[in-house]
Amino acid sequence: MDWFAPGSKGAGRKARRLPAGAFVLALLAVLGRVSGFALSVGGQVYDWNVIGRFVMPGETLSLALPNSGSPGWAVSAGHLIQVGSSRVDWVAPQEPGLYPIAVTSGAALATVNVLVKAPYDNLKRGRLNGYRIGRYPKTNPFPSFMVPDGFIEVTEDNIDTRVSPRYTLREFVSRQPGKFPKYLVLQEELVLKLELLTDLVQSKGHPCDRLTVFSGYRTPAFQSDRGAGKHSAHSYGGAADIYVDSNGDERMDDLNGDGLSGSRDAKLLASYVDELEARHPWLVGGCGWYRSTRSFGAFVHTDTRGEAMRWHR
Repeated sequence: MDWFAPGSKGAGRKARRLPAGAFVLALLAVLGRVSGFALSVGGQVYDWNVIGRFVMPGETLSLALPNSGSPGWAVSAGHLIQVGSSRVDWVAPQEPGLYPIAVTSGAALATVNVLVKAPYDNLKRGRLNGYRIGRYPKTNPFPSFMVPDGFIEVTEDNIDTRVSPRYTLREFVSRQPGKFPKYLVLQEELVLKLELLTDLVQSKGHPCDRLTVFSGYRTPAFQSDRGAGKHSAHSYGGAADIYVDSNGDERMDDLNGDGLSGSRDAKLLASYVDELEARHPWLVGGCGWYRSTRSFGAFVHTDTRGEAMRWHR
């Protein structure tokens, strides 16, 4: 592991080596708490203890501490270039996989879990390393989505990797059958939206450690098998079907206090999505609430398609 100590200057200058064991302990120490400082990753500022970013092989990712002049940086691989007292550029390796970056500011610590994607061009007859994905249409009606440039490789070893303080890759992997490695498209904006929505649900007085995501990414092949639309926001990694389940019964909680679990609770959760998008217009998207059926309980669809759409069923 390469470690850049606070105050190091010059491109690629290394202060010392951080042993692998120490790096792992650093990652464990950060779990379950906020970082305590603002960290800019790719231009987006976070105060999270764990941040997920998804990049292409060889892509450069900029990291900076806007309010600190003495950060430290530890990388597991790739090339780290210090470009200022509180900013570095990290050049991703060519091999797809998970490459954590630890960032310190004084005694505070944050982890950036960077996942290098497998390029879209590696698809052969709609499959990537045997995993069936299918083909994307050349165009879609959503302003925020386009044909993905690559896919996050999900393995048995990394499936529980955090992409935010509350959410992991596991929540978003397609439910279609298939062996590892599996592949995933996930929009960073969706992860941010779910974190902010969880905060909002908690602020309304509902017990909610995290939202239950029972459907995240869906491959075009999976959509086709189900007879569903080829332009689904799920296929672009920008949608999640969710509900609040604090008691673990796999049903929507009684959010409105009427003693029942059903459409009224889904409608209330959808109203929180409306409130969130009013506060953060750049996260606008589709939102639909669904009644309970024999197959599943009430839930809400939310996405980051870039334009407001509303429905209920």
